[in-house]
Amino acid sequence: MKKIIIMVAGALALVGVSVGASLFFTGAFDKPDPLAVAAAAEAAAAMPVEEERVQLPPLSDDIFYHNLQPEFVVNFHGKSRVKFMMIEMVIGTHDEKVLPILADHDPEIRDAVLTLLSEQDSETLKTIAGKEALRDEAIQRIDKVVGRYYRTERLKDVFITRLVMQ
Repeated sequence: MKKIIIMVAGALALVGVSVGASLFFTGAFDKPDPLAVAAAAEAAAAMPVEEERVQLPPLSDDIFYHNLQPEFVVNFHGKSRVKFMMIEMVIGTHDEKVLPILADHDPEIRDAVLTLLSEQDSETLKTIAGKEALRDEAIQRIDKVVGRYYRTERLKDVFITRLVMQ
């Protein structure tokens, strides 16, 4: 037991010496020259400052998000090795007035999405094209529900934020 303690203490001492030596040789312990600091401050003050203006997009390009929570869990049928899927989706829209409609009619939207997800094939969803097709169909089905209470074509996109298939 004494040997282990001595070896650990030696290793810690070696690490401490190497850190101290590194700081010493890099000049971390040196005091800055007050004249050099003053000269650097004057040079920085003399340089012209260019203001960088950030161009904000017009308000119509704002995107508002609605999380479909909780996540969807769907069982796959058939002989595939994949038995279930857990997926989280977020709806994006440019029209802020759609957000309360999405919240108020969440059960209808969830039903439409669950129906869509239950029609999917696990092999197709493994591909990027399959995921994009799922997103496109989800936009159409959710927009159909929104259209009953507001106006259609108000959704920008449906984003898949998490997808697990086992």
